[in-house]
Amino acid sequence: RVIKMVSRVTNLSSQKLISSLILKSQDRINDAQVKLATQQKSQNYLGIAEDSKRLVTVESSVRRIEQFEQDNKFVKMRMQSMMHSMDGLSDIISDVKGLLREILDDGNLPPGMDKDEIAELKMDEISMFLNTKINGRFLFAGTKTDTKPIQEGNLASAPTFNADGVTTTAEPTFYYKGDDGQVKARIDEGVTLEYGINANESGFEKLIRSLRIIKSTSLTDANANGKFLHTLDLMNQASDEITAVELKTGIRFKQLDNVNKNLENTKAVLQGVVTDIERADTFETVAELNQVQTQLEASYTTAVRVSSLTLANFLRR
Repeated sequence: RVIKMVSRVTNLSSQKLISSLILKSQDRINDAQVKLATQQKSQNYLGIAEDSKRLVTVESSVRRIEQFEQDNKFVKMRMQSMMHSMDGLSDIISDVKGLLREILDDGNLPPGMDKDEIAELKMDEISMFLNTKINGRFLFAGTKTDTKPIQEGNLASAPTFNADGVTTTAEPTFYYKGDDGQVKARIDEGVTLEYGINANESGFEKLIRSLRIIKSTSLTDANANGKFLHTLDLMNQASDEITAVELKTGIRFKQLDNVNKNLENTKAVLQGVVTDIERADTFETVAELNQVQTQLEASYTTAVRVSSLTLANFLRR
């Protein structure tokens, strides 16, 4: 009796090997296609294991810089608001000086000009500028940022005069409710900026004290001329001192601007490093894809040939 030998030459292990090669090739093709679509070497850290530690470190540095940039935006906004307030105070000084010159010219004011009314109006403007509040923070209150710094008493109450009955002594407690603390901000690694301005600064106090003298001094006061001359001197000092504070703030503002530019440049460099680590080389990926596709086609061809190979066919070869 003739027994037909129809058993295949290939065994189970050979079939598994070919199937494994095909699956691996398919996975490599999928990976290459994802690389081309996303322009990234891998969608997780495992795919770039050799560079993953460096990538995590660089990404952490980028996030830290971005946090500094965000925080510095608020610092910049506060400083801009403070400089705007000081510009407003400079305008007030000019107006009050004009009033004092009118008084000192002949001891009288032009019809319709009320010094008391002007003093109250200017005090309201000063309060508006020095009580500036940004994002829930009073800017001129020192570290007591939740306290309104200007809460003046009765403007008609005269400041304390010295023994000469003409000059006066500084009294910031008449209006100031903040503290002497200095507001600071960490604007970069190892860089702290002291940018706060307190409403009890000497220039601000002299400006407010001048308005108290104007409001509390009658034009018929025996020492009126001396008091108003003293007030004009206070106003000149206030102008110089506020200008100095504004200049100092401008220097700090420039420092902040320089730090922000440095942060921006550093971030750009670090983002370039991240891109170099993550970005897939298009030409290499296309070459890899073509190579794997060729291998896959060869694997399919081999699988078809092997699957049709019987013992009879093998013996006839």
